[in-house]
Amino acid sequence: MFIRSTPCLIRNFRALPFGQLRSVSTTKSFDYQTDLQKVPIDKIRNIGIIAHIDAGKTTTTERMLYYSGLISRIGNVDEGDTVTDYLTQEKDRGITIQSAAVTVPWNQHRINVIDTPGHADFTFEVIRSLRVLDGSVTILDAVAGVEAQTEKVWKQAKDLKIPLIAYVNKMDREGAGYGRTVKEIVGRLGTRSVLVNIPYFMQDKTTKEMLFKGVIDVIDKKLLVWDEDQDGLIGDGRKVTVTDIDTAETARPDLYKQCKDARQSVIEQLGDYDESIIDAFLVTEKYMNVPSSIIKRALRKATIDRYATPILCGSSFKNIGVQPFMDAIIDYLPSPIDVDPPDVISSTHLTHSRKSRNKKGFKNKTSESLPTCMDPKLGCIVNNDKHLTTSLAFKVTSHPNRGLMTFVRVYSGKLQPNSTVINSRNGEKVKIGKLLIMNGDVPQEVKSLSAGNIGVITGTDEISTGDTLISHSSSKNVNKIPKKEASAKLLPISVPPPVFSVSIEPTTVADKRKLESSLGVLLKEDPSLKLDYDEESGQMILSGMGELHLDITKDRLINDMKVHADVGKVRVTYKETIICPSPEVIKRVDATDGSGFFKISLSVDSFEGSAENTDYFNGEDDSECHPLEYDNNLIVFDKYAAPDFVRKALTNEDQEWPLSINYEHLMRAIVSGVTGALQVGGKIARLPLHSVVVKIRKWSLPIEATSAAALNQCTRLAVQESLGQLAETSFTLLEPLMRISVFVNDEDLGAVTQDLMSARNAKITDIDEQDNSSTGQDMVWARDQAEKTYIPYDPTMQYIKESQTGGKKVINGEAPLKDMIGYLPKIRSLTKGRGIYDMEYERMQRATPGRVREILEQ
Repeated sequence: MFIRSTPCLIRNFRALPFGQLRSVSTTKSFDYQTDLQKVPIDKIRNIGIIAHIDAGKTTTTERMLYYSGLISRIGNVDEGDTVTDYLTQEKDRGITIQSAAVTVPWNQHRINVIDTPGHADFTFEVIRSLRVLDGSVTILDAVAGVEAQTEKVWKQAKDLKIPLIAYVNKMDREGAGYGRTVKEIVGRLGTRSVLVNIPYFMQDKTTKEMLFKGVIDVIDKKLLVWDEDQDGLIGDGRKVTVTDIDTAETARPDLYKQCKDARQSVIEQLGDYDESIIDAFLVTEKYMNVPSSIIKRALRKATIDRYATPILCGSSFKNIGVQPFMDAIIDYLPSPIDVDPPDVISSTHLTHSRKSRNKKGFKNKTSESLPTCMDPKLGCIVNNDKHLTTSLAFKVTSHPNRGLMTFVRVYSGKLQPNSTVINSRNGEKVKIGKLLIMNGDVPQEVKSLSAGNIGVITGTDEISTGDTLISHSSSKNVNKIPKKEASAKLLPISVPPPVFSVSIEPTTVADKRKLESSLGVLLKEDPSLKLDYDEESGQMILSGMGELHLDITKDRLINDMKVHADVGKVRVTYKETIICPSPEVIKRVDATDGSGFFKISLSVDSFEGSAENTDYFNGEDDSECHPLEYDNNLIVFDKYAAPDFVRKALTNEDQEWPLSINYEHLMRAIVSGVTGALQVGGKIARLPLHSVVVKIRKWSLPIEATSAAALNQCTRLAVQESLGQLAETSFTLLEPLMRISVFVNDEDLGAVTQDLMSARNAKITDIDEQDNSSTGQDMVWARDQAEKTYIPYDPTMQYIKESQTGGKKVINGEAPLKDMIGYLPKIRSLTKGRGIYDMEYERMQRATPGRVREILEQ
């Protein structure tokens, strides 16, 4: 814990310069920038805070900054003055819209925290944040328990094998249920629980109600009670009364028993995982005598191995329980050297070989995995080169004074300011400026970013989300980096498809340039936005993840960027596809340099489902498959599609490349040509084509060619001509199909189900008890585990309202997005305000002819 073991003590927690030391001893002052740079890699924690909306993520982050001494006053979400919610829209709406990074010093450690949004429309912010984290904290509302978005973000973290701890917040509220929430964590999220602390209640002298006042530290056997100020109001959380429970067996038998019972559950849970716990218990056969250090060591290992989840509780708004929560981040979540090194591949090829792909989908012949290992002092080392620096750009944002800023996670080596890096996506050399760490929107310049750290690159607009940056830790000259290392790539960040769109037009012709440049900035910041051009109407179509997502984007565009534009109503994003293959077309275009002509032959077909699940992607022949960035489209190259001299050069490493144009540029020309043609759209509504495969039979070029521009044009014209030979009846519309979960009380089940099936065209897949909403063998285990999970006595449960105690059901199914628009007021009406729902994109579904007419008429 963060206090000294004493029988009874009152301690004022000062804002110490390097975090709150556990001994509360005096520390020497230090320079924030310099000392943080000296923190060794094993004392770094890269963590995210994830949760359902309004669980208290930003409120908790604000307290972390306050107790670490970085701010002198606690901001309030409702007043719009928190550090991490700094956008105007975040202040006005009281919600987190984009992930914000802060660096917090605590107990001689450096905690890099990313506070993420809780609203489903901003799922991409969570996805790209989790991609660069080593551990994560899930915050839960003690009244609401596990909510829809809680399950979603938990699964996202679990899929990335990120260790988690849970913090049950808002324990001061009426209806808060710690025990109920713990059981939901186990039963619905599918994890074992270890109660690091449990709530402590005191009876109000006036109302006689039991009020949440502190926590019982189960592992260190301490009672911590956060004191109020002299007027009986909420204190700032620095004054805590500490009681040693070990010495209170006679004076406080109830307190001693609570701690003993909880400790027994911890030891028995961890005993199945780590025999050292059982060995320590057998020495005296007393649960209270097992050393705290042994329990913490076992729990840390169990957390990192994702065997169990430490659970803590508190009330961040009331400033109760935050310091133990921060201690738990250090004690149980991993440092960068405690996790597996990242997968790194060296790739100079844009396509995938279906026959020879490795487990990550990269082509083995021209893409190979680079060896990685963990050094206890240096962190990750790639390709046995301790100076090779690899960084992943996971976010780009615009600063009013510093311009575009790129957030990066440094995985190996050391990133130097004012140096040159190689963007391995395109091989371009990029000059970068200063390096920063951020506290909300406040930058702090640093001299370098070492392996395991998160920071910001300034001075360039040539980096996009998902790019891997390669440099040398001791030299600013990247020309000497071997080609294999210069083309190294970390696994990219996947972008979910947008499902809503709006039309945008400049108010006047004079406003067009500013509109386009401002949209360019927004697209750079947020890759989950997508911009298309309607050539017939001249409108720009902006697509996003949801109605709120686009509303916020519109607000930023018009109010923050001062753009004069007319924005249409939010509508569902539809696509087109073909229902029969197009004829093969041969196209020829003269080279722009007069060297000869480019030639290509191709046809177009379609498929259903995800591109990665098709035979095109997973077949056994030697053709090569390239998934396009947008719209679930593919390019498939026949085995002998390339000219003979190109194939020979690719397969013979000793042969000199015969062209002045490198192979990557040729492939990009073909990809760009296909993408441009498919974006022109189909014959029903000129909507971009989705779920199609362009099959390239043969392509050729003059060996003297110096530019690939004609290959781009040739490919684009060939695709357009091939599609142009299809009749309009060969096209159909695709509409977004959503996976839905609707949570209702028993008495509302019939009305809600009827409305879903009749008015929403939903297909119900199952109806289950809410606590048993997941299925499968894993969740059978989880339900059984939840039944056996120990929970402490919770006096506040008696205050739960009658409407909260009835049986609850979850209706799972699929429904077209179009029919789910405006569903929230409907479900509230059907359930008297008690029902809630969650939905997420499942796939694009082909519309029936009748449905096509209905969509076109709207």
